Amino acid sequence: MSEDIPPQVRQQVERIQQVQERLQFVHAALHQVKQQLAEINVAQKHLAALADDAVIYQMAGSILFKTTKEKATKTLEEQAESLNVRLKSLEKQEKTFTKQFETLQETLRGMLGVSGDSTPAG
Repeated sequence: MSEDIPPQVRQQVERIQQVQERLQFVHAALHQVKQQLAEINVAQKHLAALADDAVIYQMAGSILFKTTKEKATKTLEEQAESLNVRLKSLEKQEKTFTKQFETLQETLRGMLGVSGDSTPAG
């Protein structure tokens, strides 16, 4: 059956699959970054509720060390800032890949003579 498919159509399908894979990777990374930001937000709220002289421990890899509220707050702010930069970058990539995906699909529809307005029955 694959012999019946013209090479141009096959190449277009491969491009669509590649962009779809990239888009899935970006979605997974976005989910992970958003999850990390949510965790930082919770930690910041708990930290803000503590007294300035509270005993605070912070993880660095597999080591737990004592720190000050001020240092822990600054570390969380830096992590959040870094993650927000990453988030913006991933959102840009998502937008680019989504547009690319839609364009490639529309081109494929044109190659196959299928209207983009049709909705599947169901």
